[in-house]
Amino acid sequence: MKKIKVLIVEDDPMVADINKRFTEAVDGFTVVGIADNGTKAIDMANKLHPDLIILDIYMPEVDGMGVLASLRKRDIEVDVILITAANDSDIISKVMRSGVIDYIIKPFKFDRFRNTLEAYRDFNSKIVEQDSFSQVELDKFFSAKMAKASSHLPKNMHGQTLDSVIDLLSCQSEALSADDVAGQVGISRVTARRYLDYLVVEGKLQMLLEYMPVGRPIHRFKMR
Repeated sequence: MKKIKVLIVEDDPMVADINKRFTEAVDGFTVVGIADNGTKAIDMANKLHPDLIILDIYMPEVDGMGVLASLRKRDIEVDVILITAANDSDIISKVMRSGVIDYIIKPFKFDRFRNTLEAYRDFNSKIVEQDSFSQVELDKFFSAKMAKASSHLPKNMHGQTLDSVIDLLSCQSEALSADDVAGQVGISRVTARRYLDYLVVEGKLQMLLEYMPVGRPIHRFKMR
């Protein structure tokens, strides 16, 4: 798959370098440019045609709000993720109405950023592969995105394993048992059940009971 081209817009050189390294540490992304002010950002967006812009709010000349407004006014087809120290409710509400993919407040952890990029990448790969989506398919994507964004995991759980469980269930039309998940992810049944129960409590999974002719009913799980 062709790599997703990213333009980073950040006036602090050290933060810009961190954002670049974080972005290129995620498979499927390449940084094509860095702009240290809003004027340059708009010019580079026109010239480089990035797929995604990682944008700060507080910048010289033209701030992030101005960049967003200009991009939308010019109908530049690009997605935007905000990474900024701005946490004012008025700014956040205005930005969300501009159709940003995500809003990440500084300082942030790499896992939080990685989860957003992976969800964005996975959805974009599906857009390339198919012409239309059903409501069920969209629900699976947005449920997976919300679950991946959770950064408050219990101590005995790991984000990578959680992602694997979510990715597996997001691709299934039928509910799976803990044994099914364990076998396909490569973990023990006990571990699989721990992650499945966590996702049920978080409201991301639905747990179903399948009654058998003999023995106990089987618990099966599917994305909500």
